[in-house]
Amino acid sequence: MHLPKPHTLQTKFISGLIFATLLLGVVFSLGFYIHMRNVLEEEVRDKARLIFTHVDSIQHYVRDILRPVMYASLPDSFVLQAMSSSYISRKIMAPVNVSGDGTIYRRVAIDARNPDYEANEVEQNLINFFRKDEKITLWQGYQLLGGEKYYVMSRPVRFDGECMYCHGDPLNAPKTLIDRYGNRGFGKQLGTIAGADFVAISVNSSVGRIEQTILTYFASFGFGALLFFFATNVLFRVLVVNNLKRLQNAFRKNVSEEAEVALLQGIDQEDEVEGLVESIEQMNQHLFDAKVQLQNYAENLRKMVADRTRALSREVEARQKDVQLFVQILENMISSRTRGELWRSTLPQICRRFQAKRIIYICTMGSQDSFVWPEGDVLPQIPANMVEILTGSSCILQGASIFVPVESSSGNAEGLLGLYWASESEAAQHDRNVLMAIGRQLGSSADNLTAIDSLLRQMNVLQTIVEGISDPLVLLDAGCTILTVNDAARQLSLELSHGQRNDGNILPYFFAERDRCPPLKTAISAAQPHLREVTLAEQRSFSLCLYPVSGQDGTVDRIVLYARETTVEKRMQAQVWQAEKMATVGKLTAGLAHEINNPLGVILCYTGLLRQAITDEQQAADLGVIERHTRQAQRVLQDLLNFARPKAADSGCSDACGVLLSIKKVFSIQAGKKGGKLELDIPLSPVVVRIGVGELEQVVSNLIINALDAIPDSDGIIRLTLAAAAAMAIITVEDNGPGIDQEAALHIFDPFYSTKDIGAGTGLGLTVVYGLVTDLGGTIDVSRSNDLHGACFTLYLPLDGQSERQDIP
Repeated sequence: MHLPKPHTLQTKFISGLIFATLLLGVVFSLGFYIHMRNVLEEEVRDKARLIFTHVDSIQHYVRDILRPVMYASLPDSFVLQAMSSSYISRKIMAPVNVSGDGTIYRRVAIDARNPDYEANEVEQNLINFFRKDEKITLWQGYQLLGGEKYYVMSRPVRFDGECMYCHGDPLNAPKTLIDRYGNRGFGKQLGTIAGADFVAISVNSSVGRIEQTILTYFASFGFGALLFFFATNVLFRVLVVNNLKRLQNAFRKNVSEEAEVALLQGIDQEDEVEGLVESIEQMNQHLFDAKVQLQNYAENLRKMVADRTRALSREVEARQKDVQLFVQILENMISSRTRGELWRSTLPQICRRFQAKRIIYICTMGSQDSFVWPEGDVLPQIPANMVEILTGSSCILQGASIFVPVESSSGNAEGLLGLYWASESEAAQHDRNVLMAIGRQLGSSADNLTAIDSLLRQMNVLQTIVEGISDPLVLLDAGCTILTVNDAARQLSLELSHGQRNDGNILPYFFAERDRCPPLKTAISAAQPHLREVTLAEQRSFSLCLYPVSGQDGTVDRIVLYARETTVEKRMQAQVWQAEKMATVGKLTAGLAHEINNPLGVILCYTGLLRQAITDEQQAADLGVIERHTRQAQRVLQDLLNFARPKAADSGCSDACGVLLSIKKVFSIQAGKKGGKLELDIPLSPVVVRIGVGELEQVVSNLIINALDAIPDSDGIIRLTLAAAAAMAIITVEDNGPGIDQEAALHIFDPFYSTKDIGAGTGLGLTVVYGLVTDLGGTIDVSRSNDLHGACFTLYLPLDGQSERQDIP
């Protein structure tokens, strides 16, 4: 039977929450009431000040504006309704007293001229208050007027000079005032306080509104508190009480003894928290008793575990030794080069592991070798059932010996392993499954050793072949990762990186970062070779071949990149093509120039005859045009003849340093006129080349003239350098002009090809230069200047005494 609880945890919590809420509501209501009273006081105070400001405005208007105008219009009259500030202000402010909003305005005085404005008791007290301390200019506070509470604001009224006209000596006062009021209100002294402005505002209605607002606020607070209590009650029950009950029920589920049941029935008479605390205390005692019992059980269990642990330790130690033996067999396989080395290093380890007196190995392969340890022992007699042991794939215990078949990974018998002990009992205690596993491991190791030896031989042969290839080779996997490279690839990476790397990774120089893998993966997916031509920034060209490589399963998962440099090959092809083209064009131009030159000579002859016969200036000018263009055609034909005319194989020798110095003196003036400069860099000692002075001057002059046309009008630079290397003189002419693009460089030496404006050149200057240089055994190249970023022409001329053409560096 369960007795009702006197106080539950939820009841205590709600009671405390109600008390705290009521206290909080009273504090907030009191604070709100004080705040509203302050707001009300500020409101009535501002209203009273506004009334005083209104009265001051009226009086200033009467004194400063209305009264002077009345005096000017009626100098001998005094109009009370227009000239008395007190009268006008009372009349204007009279509606305030009858508005019905509880506001009173009075301008009163002691011994007032108008009896209606005689100060009452409250007002007299205020006037006397101001008279006692004339420094006080304002009084404000609460007063009871007619049984009703008012907020009162009052200020003293002093008589100044203008006031004395109406309130001083009656003899000087306006007659209108004496006729209307008699002698009341006269005899006042200048600067004395005789009255006060009085404003009173009722606060009863405002206080009522405040009280009603507070009641409404308190009622809303009460309603919200009820909702809060209800929600808190529900949440407390759900989050706290129910969970505490679940915890108590959990205790009850595990209670079976009568003493524990009686204990929980006593706990049910407390509230939830107290009951839970007492339950935990009682359960703690119960657990302590159970702990003592468990300690007794644990002691017995510890002894059993210790015995079992010792047995397992011995077993684990044996397994560790077995694992170490297997690891040693693997290490022996890696370090051994032949089967004999494997057996000599492994047999002692197996013998020591199983504590045998002797161990033998008999090879059943073609060599029929046998090994015994300790070394020097006589080979024991081979068991008669050796064939049965080898074919049975199982260990055989025979007396004090165990024979283990050694099998390869394919199941073939490699040999027979035999271990010998002093007694049969020692042999029987060893695990034959472990020995069988050792036999298989030995067979696999021997088999792998044979395979590794064969693989190493093949790899050496393959490495020799790959390294013997003079062109770069790179092997990559499907993920574009480099697997191996040859020495040629490493040398190329060293050249292209300018000595920074020699790892053989040449992919960054032939493929952009984002385009590196797509062509490789395309070749792998298509399983077809992929060819492409690549030209690097250094004007080195390469032919790239991507060959897919199939694996053992037939899938293409690797690719070989073969790079062959074609720079010299292409240069030679271009030179051969240019030579053949120039020879063909030379034959054509020679015949054409000869056939055209004769008619041009006839034209010039008859032009001279006509010039002697005519006197008309216009006709003479026309003949001049014909003569000028005819001579221009002859100069073009002369260039063609110079180009087509066979050159002498050896036109003499010249000092290139002296020729370049004389050319600099000539063309420095032209460069200076264009706002540029001509720089010269030559060796101190003479450099004699196998070309005549005239031919060398013609070649270099043509190049400088082209550079003068290309450089800008200001800050132009032409650099002329001379060096000697590999039995060749190297003359370089470079400028800071726009340069020559790759397409134009292919045709720059063709006849009549020019990048200048129409009429600015014949297109034969570089053609003549090319012919002169090549006929003398030299070459000419065009590129972009690395320093000046304009055109760069490089001449390779044989030095004096060089009879054969040298390879260009």
